[in-house]
Amino acid sequence: MAATESAIEKLWFEKLDFLSEDMIAVLKYQVILIANWKWIVLVTGLVLGLLIRPLIQWVLKKIKEHNLIAKKYPKSFWAYLLALQIERPLSWLLLTSLWFAVGHAADLPEKFHTGYDNFVRAFLAFHLIRLLYYVVDAIGSVFSDYAAKTESTMDDQLAPFATKTMKVLVVVLGLLIVLQSFGLNVMSLLAGLGLGGLALALAAQDTAANLFGSITILLDTPFKLGDWVKVKDMEGTVEEIGFRSTRIRTFYNSVITIPNAMMAKETVDNMGMRPFRRIRQNVGIAYETPPEKIEEFCARVRYAIRQDGLVNPDTVSVNFNNFADSSLNILINFHLRAATGQEELDHQEKIFVDILKIGSELGIDFAYPTRTVYHRNVGPAQLT
Repeated sequence: MAATESAIEKLWFEKLDFLSEDMIAVLKYQVILIANWKWIVLVTGLVLGLLIRPLIQWVLKKIKEHNLIAKKYPKSFWAYLLALQIERPLSWLLLTSLWFAVGHAADLPEKFHTGYDNFVRAFLAFHLIRLLYYVVDAIGSVFSDYAAKTESTMDDQLAPFATKTMKVLVVVLGLLIVLQSFGLNVMSLLAGLGLGGLALALAAQDTAANLFGSITILLDTPFKLGDWVKVKDMEGTVEEIGFRSTRIRTFYNSVITIPNAMMAKETVDNMGMRPFRRIRQNVGIAYETPPEKIEEFCARVRYAIRQDGLVNPDTVSVNFNNFADSSLNILINFHLRAATGQEELDHQEKIFVDILKIGSELGIDFAYPTRTVYHRNVGPAQLT
């Protein structure tokens, strides 16, 4: 190593023949086992790299923005990849290449060179994994587009799940390869981890249960993305099915995160699977309403609902069924074809407004809670 250093130093200082002998002696003086000129080369290379990285990132961004392939094929892999911020990891990858060259030019001592090389290699590996992460994201977008074109809803759920799986594999395999490149025996490391396998299994049993629960959900398909489901006292629209949990958007716009182990073993009421949705409503009218008007009102409401194209006419029932405290109750029951909860509410509103119009045409007063108080006068003789 010393002969190599002397040859490189000779090459460097032959080009710097304008320096005085005292200056050359200062440059050759060792600080922490490294000559000063090598420290200067290292620091200059590191600082220069950090200064030019924003420029490299800006150039890559401009090249990305003017890419004709992405503009011509907006749904392609390259279009999705270039839409991500890949210029950031790419600029760091180019910068680490410069730092490798600087370390080689400085010809560091063996031990120091090993540490420097490992540091730059770890930096390179991190941003390479980051770039591959973006690549998997773009592949996932292509999968999602393909799944959206098919009639099956199974692939719509598998696409995001497969994307997440590939991302985990990229990170795990990337870390293992980095450890292997640093000289660690990965197989021995994994075998050593097996000694604590029992403790790890006990600690990760909930995670494993959730993972198997997510697989069960994807294979059994009790619900899919966008379905309206009820699990115990939780209700809402399925927004995401992940490794560990399922996210449900409630009707008051919050998000409930339910572990997949629970989703796999609990009773799931899939409201989205209903071809028809039952509408059941009690309408109260005033006690003063004549019987013939009650009959006419029931007949007209029954006829109007049956004429609706989204209503199953065989399930329509409109009948006077209860003497309530302050009203005569008419039960209205029918089944409505609706794909979403909002569609159900919109059409239900239309039908209810029509019922109000029929009542108005017949001069029927709809009841509200009332109470009649009878007061009896008490004479003087009764007071004694």
